[in-house]
Amino acid sequence: MSVVLKDFIEAEGLEPGDRLPPERDLALKLGLPRTALRRMLSSLEKEGRLIRHVGRGTFIAGSGVSSSALRRPASNEGDTLRTYPAEVFEARLIIEPKIAALAALRATRQEVEEMQKSIARGSTSETLVEFEKWDAVFHRIIVQAARNGLLASLYEGIHAVRAGNLWGKMKEQSLTSERMATYIVSHQAILDAIKDRDSRAAERNMYDHIIEARTNILGPSI
Repeated sequence: MSVVLKDFIEAEGLEPGDRLPPERDLALKLGLPRTALRRMLSSLEKEGRLIRHVGRGTFIAGSGVSSSALRRPASNEGDTLRTYPAEVFEARLIIEPKIAALAALRATRQEVEEMQKSIARGSTSETLVEFEKWDAVFHRIIVQAARNGLLASLYEGIHAVRAGNLWGKMKEQSLTSERMATYIVSHQAILDAIKDRDSRAAERNMYDHIIEARTNILGPSI
């Protein structure tokens, strides 16, 4: 499990002397129980990767790092939008089921055919990269079919985060051939509802699909 925290540190570009976010915030952003996070922090501390100071926080260790060199987050840290897997899933659960519901009402025959093609190509993918490509195509066609420019812009923000280093590593660690097959089944259920113009079923199936993906990547909801 410590690999999740290591990937976070690497993806954030944290250097020796930099401070990690507060424990509560870090647990929420990574979608982890605080007990599990504490075990990870303790493990990395024993490995010499972290320095923990009561009342000051947890810092990245490194050669030549002394107590005086430990740094607080830079004052401009909030100027750049940063988000994490748990937050991404929250956003997806709010936005994508409604997008699927709209797609069930507005998708053209060509878009339905393109969704079916993406499912077929995904089901025969031989690599993680190829599967992820067709998974993304399927979801983006649904967004296109919803015919809502603002929702499409919001979704592109989500997609950009999902293409990031931390997200990619977590997906790589969680995806198995069995899970890929399960996702294909979920995609087909969503598409069948869209074909039937059943917006409620499309919304429900998309919600269930995202919950399934969240559980596979982050574990059971806390």
